[in-house]
Amino acid sequence: MPPLPPADQEERDRVLAYLRAHPTLLDQHPDILADLVIPHGAGPKAASLIERQVQVLRERNLRLEGTLDELLRHARQNEALLDKTHELALTLLRIPDLKTRLGQLVEAMVRHFHADMVRLAMPAAHPALQHTHLDPLCLALEEWPGPPATGEPRCGPLEAALAGWMFRAPHPPPASAALIPLPKGTGVLLIGSQDPHRFHLHMGTAVLRRLGDLAGAALEADSPS
Repeated sequence: MPPLPPADQEERDRVLAYLRAHPTLLDQHPDILADLVIPHGAGPKAASLIERQVQVLRERNLRLEGTLDELLRHARQNEALLDKTHELALTLLRIPDLKTRLGQLVEAMVRHFHADMVRLAMPAAHPALQHTHLDPLCLALEEWPGPPATGEPRCGPLEAALAGWMFRAPHPPPASAALIPLPKGTGVLLIGSQDPHRFHLHMGTAVLRRLGDLAGAALEADSPS
């Protein structure tokens, strides 16, 4: 259908707004129905107003059911992630030394949070950078390229400079990643995936924030009491 002239479009919008504000108008003025033709589908046939209304309501219900199913799916996923985060917290609390806690943290990212790769940016003096067997897992935060990662977790593709710094040859960068700042600016946790849709720009970050808090506590140099 070609676009209406501005004046006709404004008139149509006013009529539609009036009908929405007065849903019983046709019931109060049934004579108008004799002058209305309401098409049904793409064919030349016409249907009654009630049939057309039923069709519209049925289509709306289908859309609402799809939205509800999507919300339920996300709720189940978030609940599962929270359970895994809680399980990880209990595991880390039982480990007295930093080296083992760091290894368990990385293993949990891969096993429970579907990460294909993990990186940590920590201050150069942090004991985690002294574990050479973990290279290239830990990088010096002082060498971080570009603006610092602070505030809320960020999801999506990595900037070229950051990807090149964190994933030097022969390690390929992830197709998507979550950058999670640790508490009090003590570092950054990155979990990456080869799936470009795994960590997308519009995903929720509540679980990632909790994960960052947990990682920050686990990476404290002193053993947990």
